[in-house]
Amino acid sequence: MRERPKLIMLGGFAASGKSTIAERYISDHPLALCVEGDEIITKLGQWRSHIKEAVESKFSLTACMATTHLRVGYDVILPFLLGNESHAEMYENLATEAGADFFEFYIYDKKDEAIKRLLARGSWGETGLPPITQEDLPRIERLYEEMIEAVAKRPNMITIESTEGDIEGTYKALITGLP
Repeated sequence: MRERPKLIMLGGFAASGKSTIAERYISDHPLALCVEGDEIITKLGQWRSHIKEAVESKFSLTACMATTHLRVGYDVILPFLLGNESHAEMYENLATEAGADFFEFYIYDKKDEAIKRLLARGSWGETGLPPITQEDLPRIERLYEEMIEAVAKRPNMITIESTEGDIEGTYKALITGLP
């Protein structure tokens, strides 16, 4: 008999390696699904000029995809920047309702390092957005602080220390945190 499926929420700041680790996870787990909100939102027509509605739709579509996949017995991993603890609560409830185990991880980078990595990447993650510049620093810092506040409200979140370029070490930390 197959074990219960897992819903793995993988949080961290932009450019922390969430997508890379999620892709590594699905390469090792047959039929596991990685649901990337950044990719979903860019498939919505005129999303940039309807951002509030697009974000709501992104979460709704992510939840539907995750629920469907979990109910047929396969793992789902969700890499995203947690800016509001209610999103984690939503995914936790979704896992329970789908008969899956829920795990939440946070790839941690110190603020200055996280910002440096994002500036080096030069983009937010969603295709089609303008490049990030120094003028975006106040917004970037605000997003980082919102993430730290949301993470602090999730007592069961497992923190993984990020080391730039150490994909295998970060991936092993994720796997070690799973039963």
